[in-house]
Amino acid sequence: MAKPTLCLPDEDARYHPVRHGDLPYVWPAYATLADWEARAAWLRRRIAILLGLWPEPERGPLNAHIAGRLEYDDYTIDKVYFESWPGFLCTGNLYSPRTVTERVPGILHPHGHWQHGRLEHSALGSIRARCITMARMGMISFSYDMIGYNDSLQVPSHAARSLHGSLWGLTHMALQTWNSLRGVDFLLSLPEVDPERIGCTGASGGGTQTFMLTALEPRIKVAAPVNMISSIMQGGCSCENTPGLRTQTYNVEIGALIAPRPLLMVSATGDWTVNTPLVEYPAIRSVYALYGATERVTQVQFDAPHNYHAGSRGAVYRWFARWFLGNEALGVNVERDFVVEPDERMRVFPGGRLPEHARSSAQVEQDYYQRAKDRLAALKPQSAEGLARLRRITMTRLGEVLEASWPPRQSVLATSSAEVTDALGRHAEVAIGRQGAGERIPGTLYLPAEGEPLRRTALLVHGNGRTALQDGYGQPSASVNALRRASWGVLAIDAFYTGAVPADARPWRRDWFWLTYNPTLLGQRVQDILTALTWLAERDEGQRLALVALGKAGVWGMFAGALCPDVESGGPALSLCLDLDGIQSDASSSYLGELYAPSLRACGDLSAAGALLAPRDLTLGGAQRCSLDWVEAAYRVSGASERLRVLGAITPDVLSALA
Repeated sequence: MAKPTLCLPDEDARYHPVRHGDLPYVWPAYATLADWEARAAWLRRRIAILLGLWPEPERGPLNAHIAGRLEYDDYTIDKVYFESWPGFLCTGNLYSPRTVTERVPGILHPHGHWQHGRLEHSALGSIRARCITMARMGMISFSYDMIGYNDSLQVPSHAARSLHGSLWGLTHMALQTWNSLRGVDFLLSLPEVDPERIGCTGASGGGTQTFMLTALEPRIKVAAPVNMISSIMQGGCSCENTPGLRTQTYNVEIGALIAPRPLLMVSATGDWTVNTPLVEYPAIRSVYALYGATERVTQVQFDAPHNYHAGSRGAVYRWFARWFLGNEALGVNVERDFVVEPDERMRVFPGGRLPEHARSSAQVEQDYYQRAKDRLAALKPQSAEGLARLRRITMTRLGEVLEASWPPRQSVLATSSAEVTDALGRHAEVAIGRQGAGERIPGTLYLPAEGEPLRRTALLVHGNGRTALQDGYGQPSASVNALRRASWGVLAIDAFYTGAVPADARPWRRDWFWLTYNPTLLGQRVQDILTALTWLAERDEGQRLALVALGKAGVWGMFAGALCPDVESGGPALSLCLDLDGIQSDASSSYLGELYAPSLRACGDLSAAGALLAPRDLTLGGAQRCSLDWVEAAYRVSGASERLRVLGAITPDVLSALA
């Protein structure tokens, strides 16, 4: 096989990350519709996984309830709530024409970060005005609370964020997006709503929710996100940012997932959408051009600050009139005066009195965790078919939350120093990485003496880097030599942020917004292992490989092994020897430091990852505090229980016996 052109960087670029919410991002042009649709399918699935929506949770009964009605000459306002999860309420107002004689369009209105939430009525933005106007136009509008606003009282703070919760997929963005999806269900439960005419519009944070919902929900047919799709600002609230979301994309690309459905982009000169006519709109229009549907996307900009004011609303009325009412003129100059009710009169729960069946904040949190655990428990392998299902689902989910995968062999590059002869053979310094990824993974490759046979090759990784695999004189440690004496080749690497770290390296941060834009430390280390294994598989084609991971690297190795394809799928013949270093695998606290990854526990953490190692030869040490039920079940249903060994520790003697 031809070797790729060498182009490893002199220094690992990952030590100098640059992604953040206010970085000017550049559109990655797509040459063909097939290129775009492949990217779009991957991106939709990735977003769904990060929001706990893949595989999709069961949608229970809505149990919708009308808490009261306000009636006017030509429209009505219902105060409604429904259960998006059992006992968790989505609250809002349903605006309807006073008389409905046939099925009509239904419009969702996520409201954004206005002071009064869905009840906002000011010069710069009025949710009430647009909902009432659309009702007068003959459309039904559902304006619902974002988490922590108005009648959404079960989550005490809109801006709260918890890395512990995110391990299980519990984030404000996940809750809000689920409420939006159930909002579509609610509209479609109304007999007077036409299922082929469901739309969504909102500004600011409501604009984020508009394009995020429309990207995931094909039942949304027309969208109008206002003042939000930007290449220079991606959203400033935790409800718009969730760990992992924008490490490989940005809002313009997410917004383009609406294509080829009709999209109106409304922007303002006084906020981060100032460049929309020249930057964001042409980018998204290029996707519509691939579909031959450029007439379905347009933009309008107002010389104004951040808003959803009368001018912006007028553009949106015309857009929905064009696509849902068949005549854009029906949306011209339609907004007129209406009764502005006191906020309390519009509330679903005046005075904050929730119904008895509503769950408390603590109960909502525990219910969410329990649902995630129940979904996970259903995947525990009880048969060979069950293990195959676990593998399909978990490899996909783990691959996304860790952002790690088995790379194409031709993409892996390496450079090597001249070989040096030593007491047990020869060795050379190497560097490995994936083409275009900016990686430079340093390593030492130990080989038998020239002319001696190579029995097998092991990738050896230590949680403290290669220095932990040397004695006090800088010579190979007993662990390395135990394998070398058996005529094994050994590649010892410094996984990311181990070994010699550049003095000017930016520290890895455990911060919500940092993690929204930058890959996790765990995922990058897992990727380094997979990249090194791929290089060894290419270098010693046909040779059996072993992964030996010591210290805290044993956990990285378990996740890497779970993502390593089997021989039938193009992977290597691999055995594993992993030191789990005493980790308590079923405690969330174990995953809140360097082992953090979003939704990792919801994906099954080490239990599911370990199960995916069956039926490979697997030796585990330091597993005294690990739950091995899944691992043992997977090896049992694979008929490979004898290939699983659990020891107290991984010592040089164990490695000698392994060799």
